[in-house]
Amino acid sequence: MRCTVWRSSSSAKARALALVALACAAFVQAPSLAATFYKWIGPDGVVHYGDAPPKGFKGEVTRVEVNPGAHTLPPAVPPPAPAAESRELEQPAPDLLEQRRETRARLEANLASARTRLDLARKALAEVGEPQADEWQTTVGGPPGPGPQVARSNCHKGADGRLVCPGRVPNEAYYARVQQLEDAVKHAEADVEDAERAYRRGVD
Repeated sequence: MRCTVWRSSSSAKARALALVALACAAFVQAPSLAATFYKWIGPDGVVHYGDAPPKGFKGEVTRVEVNPGAHTLPPAVPPPAPAAESRELEQPAPDLLEQRRETRARLEANLASARTRLDLARKALAEVGEPQADEWQTTVGGPPGPGPQVARSNCHKGADGRLVCPGRVPNEAYYARVQQLEDAVKHAEADVEDAERAYRRGVD
């Protein structure tokens, strides 16, 4: 298949020449999908195009490579699927009223727990009762007992010169146990105060 184009010095004709050349090239490629065509100028100045070089032609033949897919559009690429984080961000925000309800319930539970611990600590202190068997000591001059014999300030000398004392009294272990119970009450009271302040801040 060949197309022939005549030369011209006019610029308008030159543009027309280029359009005709491209049309001829497209016509040559369309049926055969050829990737190569040839261009040459004959002795009379006529421009020729063909899908094969002319036989017996002694002049210059220009080989033009054409990429059939150069003007085709690439296949459409589907958009990437949204990430899990994006889907989570698109979820509607939780209801503010529901958030306040949950906060109020949590603070009420913390306050109730602190008050329960305070009640138990106060009950344990109130029920401390008498010293246990190993929390007694016997003073010198008093009745016998399991504890060590010690002299106390409330003892006095009897007629025979011996110390006469009230008898059994609580020892240090008893007072240490009472002190622990009192400390537990103080700590529970502080926890209740903290829980009450947190509750007031959370519901205001």
